[in-house]
Amino acid sequence: SSPAPPPSSSSSLQELLDPPGANACFGCGPANAAGLQLKSKWNDDDGQGGGVCRARFVADDHMNAGAPGVTYGGIVASIIDCHGIATARAYLYRSEGKKLGDRTIPPKWCVTKSLRIEYRLPTPTGIPIELSARVTGSERRKKIIHVRVNVEYVDKQTGVRTQTATGYVTAAQLRPGANFFKKLNSKL
Repeated sequence: SSPAPPPSSSSSLQELLDPPGANACFGCGPANAAGLQLKSKWNDDDGQGGGVCRARFVADDHMNAGAPGVTYGGIVASIIDCHGIATARAYLYRSEGKKLGDRTIPPKWCVTKSLRIEYRLPTPTGIPIELSARVTGSERRKKIIHVRVNVEYVDKQTGVRTQTATGYVTAAQLRPGANFFKKLNSKL
């Protein structure tokens, strides 16, 4: 078999940072056809001296919270979590001067250490919601990255931008070569 082609510059972070078929995350994994398929994009120049990560997502009607037209809070939490982790991973590459999508270095994996969400208003189903995230701090020695994620939508009729939730993700980088899953399975 031939090696996978290099990712394009229009690829999502999930496609850039992971070997093909490696990320089966429910929220953002390209290898999970039954998942949410969130696609995060990194922008080095956000106009404020740093990088910002953006994504768009449309919650289907079956993702409602019981009330018609309102997205289930667990779906909102999932996309905040995944977008925060993608942002943290991109930050790790960029802070080390590595090119996103460089397949010559081992992937940098992060896991969620903590997730806090402030739901402000119901997040609607059926229309694009926008996520924007930026790193708010890091603890280099512990490989901890703090990320703030905003969730908002634009009303088609009025053009008014409405924020529905804010998430705070603390990501922890897995040590290169650490076999977390082997340790986990040995305890089961």
